[in-house]
This record gives sequence, C-alpha cells and structure tokens, in this order.
Amino acid sequence: MTTLRIVTVVFALASTVALAQENARTTRLSTRLHKLATTVPITVAHRGDSRNYPENTVSAFRAAVRAGADMVELDFRQTSDGVLVCLHDATVDRTTDGVQKLRRKKIAVGTLTLAQVQSLDAGSWRHARLAGARIPTLEAALKVIQKGSVAMIEHKAGNPESLVKLLRRMRLVEDVLVQSFDWNFLERLHQLEPKITTAALGSKPIDRKRLVAVRRTGASMLHWSAKQWTVDQVEQAQKLGYLLAGYTLNSDIEFVGAAGLGLHAITTDRPRRLRLLSSKGLVERAR
Repeated sequence: MTTLRIVTVVFALASTVALAQENARTTRLSTRLHKLATTVPITVAHRGDSRNYPENTVSAFRAAVRAGADMVELDFRQTSDGVLVCLHDATVDRTTDGVQKLRRKKIAVGTLTLAQVQSLDAGSWRHARLAGARIPTLEAALKVIQKGSVAMIEHKAGNPESLVKLLRRMRLVEDVLVQSFDWNFLERLHQLEPKITTAALGSKPIDRKRLVAVRRTGASMLHWSAKQWTVDQVEQAQKLGYLLAGYTLNSDIEFVGAAGLGLHAITTDRPRRLRLLSSKGLVERAR
C-alpha cells in the first residue's frame, strides 16, 4: 500500500471516529419524540399559547395543552430565595405591573423573593380581561403541562442543582426536556443527571466546530433559529441522529417550509393553527 493510500485510509478512519463522537445522545424521551415526528412535526407551544394568553402563565400553559400541543415551552429563572419561576426576561418590567407597584425600573427577578414575584400582576399588560394572572413557579407549571403534554424547559437563569432536585422530587427526570443557550449549564446538568433529555439552543450557522461543542452537552436535540437551518445543515444533523427544531415560526408558509425541510419540531406562538394544518395533512415532514 502506498504512503498516499495509507494517509487517505487513516484520514478516513479519523473522520469516521470524529463523526461518531458527535452523534446525538439517545434517551427514553428522545426516542419517543423521534417516533412522534415520523410524519408531522412536533408542535411546540412557545411560552404556552402566547398568542392568546399572557406568556409563561398557567392560563397560557393550559390553553396550549387544550390546543393539542405536543410540547409546551417555558422559561425559568430563580428568585432571591432560590425558587424557580416561569419568566422569560431578566426583569419583571415588561410582563408585569412591577414598575408601577414597586416604583422603579429594571427590576431583576433574582433580586425578588417568591412572595414579591407572585404579588405582581402578570396578565394586565396583555389585556384588562387577563388581569390577575400570576408568575407561576416551575413546579406549578409542570403539574399543568405534564397532564397532557411534554414540558420543554428553557433555562434562562438559575443553577442546575435546583432544577435536578425539583425534577427528581416530581419524578419527571425522564419525562421533560431541558434546553439552554448556555451550553456550560447543559454540560453541568448532564453530569448531574444523565437521564434528563437536553437540547442545545443556537442562533448561528451550524458547523463542525459547533457540533463538536454540542456533543459535550449530551444534547439529543438541536433547537435553532429557523432562519439558520439549510438543507445541507439539516441533512448533516440528521445523519448524526439529532432531533431538529426551529424557532419561532407563526405563518402557514413557515410551517409548511420547516416541515418540508425535515425539522422534527416547530416552535410557535400559534399551536392551535399548526395542529390544525398538520391534522389536515397540509404540514407534512420530509423524511
């Protein structure tokens, strides 16, 4: 065998090993989600049914379950007394009456106790008829969502130890998905509890370097900005066994396009609409 031939074979073997090391991790839930997405994409309700109800509130979560969402996405942060609560923003300014009630701006969730957080109105910013909604604890949200759907828990702030402790106490370790843009958080979470199914969130083009970085998180899903998914990237990620999700899509043409591209899951503010189109066979996943 010539030197060139030997080098070529060695390089090919090295590439195969590297590729294998980037394969997605398989869990009980990821296997279930792969099966669920065989013909139509999984409907992920973004912050609950956030088109019609205040985001990240119990009413939005209940409405998403009623709408038939396969998964309900929510965000969590940690209060000053260590409780995990559902809120997207770092402050309570946008989605509560905190500025008026506390008479200041830029009120960070992490500076408030649970009692202070739950004293705020989290519904009137959307509409007067929705006044009285409260910021729920993550535990309360999971009790609602897991009755008829699967929670997609997005880490915004808070330590992984508190989340693992909660999921173990609720016996939901293998029944929910946890995602984050903070891949260090995911890596630590995976080390603490390998049975938790995780997703790596991203917004930049997916290349080999990022796939290698994702591998250390133990992720089973790549949840990316839908604008970044291309045919080539979808094909590459599918070969590695990842569940592929795109955020945040709301129009009919976006639904059809994302499914046609081959995404396993679509995150949307309009879960009822996506479910309707899927049930009519108008949104079919390319395999």
